Order: sequence, then C-alpha cells, then structure tokens
Amino acid sequence: MTDKIFTEIDKFDKWAQSQFDEPQDEVAGEWECNYENWNEIYLAFEKLMTHTHPNDLTDKQKDRLLYIIARDNETEYLSSILNDDFLLLLTEHSIIDGKKNDKWQLAIQLYRLVDRQKALQLLENFVDDDDEYVNRRALMELARVNSDKVEFYAQKFWNKNKYGEMEEYQKMAVLQSLSLINSKIIDSYINLALQSGQKNLTEFAKKLQSERNNY
Repeated sequence: MTDKIFTEIDKFDKWAQSQFDEPQDEVAGEWECNYENWNEIYLAFEKLMTHTHPNDLTDKQKDRLLYIIARDNETEYLSSILNDDFLLLLTEHSIIDGKKNDKWQLAIQLYRLVDRQKALQLLENFVDDDDEYVNRRALMELARVNSDKVEFYAQKFWNKNKYGEMEEYQKMAVLQSLSLINSKIIDSYINLALQSGQKNLTEFAKKLQSERNNY
C-alpha cells in the first residue's frame, strides 16, 4: 500500500518534467490541473493514511509527499484530508525541508489540530518563514485560531519593509488579522492604511472601516 502512492507521485513527476525545462516551482499558472490521473494520486494517498503510520515514513518519503502536496496547490485536496498525525508530521518536516506551496497549504490546515498549543507553535514557525506568501497566510491563520500574539506580529509585519511592492499585501494581512480578532488597535492601523497612499491597501482599509461602522 505504501509503495502505490510513491509510484503515482513518480508518474506525475515524470509527466511534469516532460512538460517544462525549468524547475516546477518556477512555472506559473495552473499547469498541474492538466494532469489526467489526479484521482489515482488521491486514492493512493488516502490508502497510505489508512494503512501506514506516519512515523514509519522515511525522510525521502516525507519529501515526496510534500512534493505532491505542493503540486496540488489549486485544489488543496491532499492537504485538506490529512489526519492529525500526518498533518503534524508533515508540517514539522515542511518547516525544515519544505517549499512555499506545501508550507502555506499545511499552515492553513493547522486550525484542525486537536492540540491547539501545538498548532500555534507550528504556525509561529510559518509566520517567521522568509517567504512572503507563506508568512502572510500564516499570520491570518494565527488570527483564525485567535492567538494572543497576533498584535505582536501585526507590528512586525507592518514595519518589515523587505518585500517591495508586496509590502502592501503584508499590511492588508495585518488589517485582516486584527479585524478577525476584533483587536482594540485595529482602528489605528486602518488610519495608517488610509494615509499610506497605496491603492489596494487604502481600498481594503475603507472596506473594513465601513464594515466596522455598520456593525
């Protein structure tokens, strides 16, 4: 049963390599959806979780599972069906050896963990990740689980100044996160956003302000 999923992953990988010369992580668009045998991968993945304990997986096998989760970034099905044991183990492996498209998918599933403290601990690792999209999604997930560290990270995110034009989206994530926890400091950040001169950020701040005024 264990071998079946890795055989299917290798088939996908071979197909993907036949499509592009550049590294798969650098190919834009929804190209993975063109693969015709995703159902075979899904069925084999489900059987793996049924018949294998995650602790029996080798590091190489964990790498391959993270690889196919990353490639499933449009439907996000594989990450969504992970049970607690697999989610925990693969997340811990992803923090060390993962890539953008498996990291953010695992981050947004951590709210499902029964062990809330463990979920918060893992999310903080992703919040501190160097990848802009990973840490931005993780910040919003911290808010989703109502972490008491959202306001601390909000200040850090607002003042990062390391992602160029994507800083605007970092700040939108701050507003969204503070709004989700109904933070007492949300209004001050909305005012900062309104004064920023950044179009998307300003429009998002106006929308949040309107929603709050009508609440």
